[in-house]
Amino acid sequence: MAFFVPTGAAQPAHAQPVEGDQFSFVVIPDTQHYSDSTLNHPTFGKQTQWIADQRDALNVSFVAHLGDIVESFPSDPQWQRANQYMATLDSAGVPNSVLPGNHDMNINNGEAPLFDRYFPPSRYAQASWNSPSASYGGYLGQNLFGPDPIDRKNKDNFALFSEGDLDFVLINLEYESPDYALEWAQKVLNAYPDRRAIIATHGFITTGGNRTTVTTRQDAGINSSVQVWNELIYNNCNIFLVVNGHWHDGELSEAHRADPNACGKPVHQILTNFQDRADGGQGWLRYYVFDPSENSIKAVTYSPTLNRYETDANSSFTLGYDMSESTSTKEVLVRGGSAWRWQYIKEAWPTGWTGLGFNDSAWNTGPAVLGFGSTGLGTNIDVPAPTSNRPLSARFRHQFTITDASALSQVAVTTRADDGVVVYVNGIEIGRKNLPTGTLSSTSYATAAPRTSVATTTANAATFTVPPTALRDGTNVVTASTHLNFRSTTDLSFDL
Repeated sequence: MAFFVPTGAAQPAHAQPVEGDQFSFVVIPDTQHYSDSTLNHPTFGKQTQWIADQRDALNVSFVAHLGDIVESFPSDPQWQRANQYMATLDSAGVPNSVLPGNHDMNINNGEAPLFDRYFPPSRYAQASWNSPSASYGGYLGQNLFGPDPIDRKNKDNFALFSEGDLDFVLINLEYESPDYALEWAQKVLNAYPDRRAIIATHGFITTGGNRTTVTTRQDAGINSSVQVWNELIYNNCNIFLVVNGHWHDGELSEAHRADPNACGKPVHQILTNFQDRADGGQGWLRYYVFDPSENSIKAVTYSPTLNRYETDANSSFTLGYDMSESTSTKEVLVRGGSAWRWQYIKEAWPTGWTGLGFNDSAWNTGPAVLGFGSTGLGTNIDVPAPTSNRPLSARFRHQFTITDASALSQVAVTTRADDGVVVYVNGIEIGRKNLPTGTLSSTSYATAAPRTSVATTTANAATFTVPPTALRDGTNVVTASTHLNFRSTTDLSFDL
């Protein structure tokens, strides 16, 4: 890759210029301890001024603030400072967006009156930087995609930007996004299926790189990051990046992970939040250099206050992202999180259970992820104690409809081998992983024992090609069985 990040303790204030068709996406993490400090608030200004000064060198396409703009949502002086420093980007014509974190709102009722006053939709709709290459898209409450159930003003908003032949949609979601925010975000994604999607929200992955079931808001319909992943991100195959702040633990201020979505493509999820460092965060910020020729994204962490890059593995890393592949040619026949018929009992497999005509009406029904012993499950299928005597295999069935099977090409199934898995379409085996060769039965052991946390990573996803002859017009069925490596395993999971 042509882009180079200098190393060493001290670096010049000017960024290393990007080259060729490279461009940058910048995130500003939690600024609350700049806004609330009479001593440190100029640091906020140094961040936005540096971004404005480096716009051409970095070819900055867009800047996203990740929330917790202020420390105390009722404090007008803090909002005035934030308004002043974010206005630096507006004045320089740098496209930018904001979203509310937990400190920017009343978490008892979701209200954020000063956020609404200082960062209303009109500020962005009327911004000088709106152009064919970058523009404010709209907000929840605008009734842009039909009637909205609520007016959240700019607390949930989206923007559009483009570089070369790459088109993006950036969706900014309020902290612990309520149901109405996720429903609105889905409408945005439906309206722009051909754009590559980035989700910015305040809290998503933690300093340990985990999605969490924890929530702190008290109003109705709130969603944890596990729920946001399951209900929005996983099923929308054009989402490739999620950026967040919020979580912090001293010097543990960064994390990143990648997981396959419903199409088997990696979704990069990245935390940056430096608020626990000296002087409210020392001005550290993050930018991502997209390199279409290399199909890569380079994460760069820099402080304009210290004039220094941070080059450890959590601060400087490269992500793979295929920018040559179109986002508009995929059709999802079976979405992740779908409802499945399932059985997890000790019995021999009946004849024909993988085929279309099998009667599964007596089986249980539940949404994926199905399994036990891990977070983010839609259905717990575990058996009563003693768990050391669990069945070795679980069976799953799901019917789906194809209008014209001959119109489909390059059909693939992505699932997880936890511990082992075999998949059939209309009774035809299309692939297995972590299982022995030969005939399988309900008592077949898996040949490996990956933990769920490993089995669900992009690198360990199981992807199988579906032969065209396996599909038919009308009703089809996909079936699978998972197999344990040992009966007392602590976790099992299935989704497809």
